[in-house]
Amino acid sequence: MTIAMPSASTKYVFGKPENPRRTVWFFLGPCVAYLIVFSIYPLFHSLRLSFTDLTAAGGTGNWVGLKNYADLLVDPLFWNAARNSAIMVTLAVALQVVLGVALAMFFNLHLRGSWIVRGILLLPMLIPPIVVGVMWRALLNPDWGLVDWIISRFGLTPPDWLGSVDMAIVTLVLVDSWQWTPFVFIIVFARLQALPQDVFEAANVDGAGSWVTFRRITLPMLMPAIVFASVFRAVDAFRSFDLIYGLSYGGPARGTTTLSFFAFQNGFQFQNYGYAAAVAYSMLIILAVGTTVILRYVHIRGPGQ
Repeated sequence: MTIAMPSASTKYVFGKPENPRRTVWFFLGPCVAYLIVFSIYPLFHSLRLSFTDLTAAGGTGNWVGLKNYADLLVDPLFWNAARNSAIMVTLAVALQVVLGVALAMFFNLHLRGSWIVRGILLLPMLIPPIVVGVMWRALLNPDWGLVDWIISRFGLTPPDWLGSVDMAIVTLVLVDSWQWTPFVFIIVFARLQALPQDVFEAANVDGAGSWVTFRRITLPMLMPAIVFASVFRAVDAFRSFDLIYGLSYGGPARGTTTLSFFAFQNGFQFQNYGYAAAVAYSMLIILAVGTTVILRYVHIRGPGQ
């Protein structure tokens, strides 16, 4: 009687001969199940909700087609939220890119002790946005806030940070930039460290000044990192909710109500679930179109081009 022995090349998984298909599903199965339950199903379920009139009061959930999307187009509150989102994304990303590139160029000078400052600079990124919002709301409190107290010590009148409609959106941009400028700095600084030094040596030999070198060589070579950081931050700022929730709760007079906060209000305050889902999918459409246009028409050029 001959007993077939496994060859030396046979692989075992948990003491049994390996089945490639079973092994693949063993490791990928939990990930696929997680994506289906927590990502794919909610995505399609919310899409279906956006075509219904489901509310907590009515509870009917009747199919209404594109009525929710049509109502959005004539809703002044929706357009106010869209305007606030556009202002926040534009101002915040522009400010963060300028400051991030400036910080990267400064720390590229390799000054003594700069590594300590770099470490401190990254701390705001580690704080959850909701905590950042609550913290800055306390710091900017007009009665006992530390920021207003410091400004008043210099004989100046502190601005109405969160009480003025025009100033509130500026305050939101400043707080968001305080937290996320270090992200842009990290991306740009890492790219700056990887640039070939022979290009700068050749420019120095040719007599190019610091400004010409930065404008014609450094900046074009940094553009891939700048574009990546800008798109990433634009998407993140566009869907920002927790910072607004902790800082201003959309006020005053809806001055900081963005699309994400508008969707939250309709879904969890007014309990108009179908309309809230339509707002969320409108955001998805705007993001998809915006990022596609940016990546399609923003051309990254190298030095000398």
